[in-house]
Amino acid sequence: MVDFNEEDYKKAQAFDGEVVRLPAGGYICKILNVKNEKSKTGKKMLSIALDICEGDYSKFFMNQFENRKKTSTPDKPAKYPNNAVIRYVLEGSYWLERFKGLMTSIEKSNDNFNWLECNHDEKKIIGLHVGAIFGEEEYEKMDGSIGVSTKVVQIRSTEAIREGNYKVPEIKKIEKQEDPFDNVGYSSTDELPF
Repeated sequence: MVDFNEEDYKKAQAFDGEVVRLPAGGYICKILNVKNEKSKTGKKMLSIALDICEGDYSKFFMNQFENRKKTSTPDKPAKYPNNAVIRYVLEGSYWLERFKGLMTSIEKSNDNFNWLECNHDEKKIIGLHVGAIFGEEEYEKMDGSIGVSTKVVQIRSTEAIREGNYKVPEIKKIEKQEDPFDNVGYSSTDELPF
């Protein structure tokens, strides 16, 4: 007999192995949240959570998040999909140009928004619209096979997305490390070289 909690079973989403993946491309998005964080190297970083707000994939990431919340626990809370979060390191020689590109895209996409006039308050961009390009990226699965995910890679104005004035980047491939024991130059009848 299979032992499980019937209430948990009733709440669980049925998963048959098929994963719906967002197609690579340009989308009109809404900024859901911003957060000041630190990068892995300890630099200041601004993280911006987006969701698609127009078309067939509207609320794509929020729906994923809501499904995750159904099975979350207090010790393992649901997290918003990382694929819809873009991060800007706010230190280093080139960060200001990239950050200005972000703010310029947001300004072009939202009438009456001006970054300099909002006293540099990043919370003021919550709820605004922006264009986002999602690209494909390979990753290694737990079983060692290669999977593909789609994640936000660039920000543009909503106008650029609507006009198709953008390029979807090539898929980002994993650089597989060669097994050091491949092509060692011995046959199965030879003694191992160690």
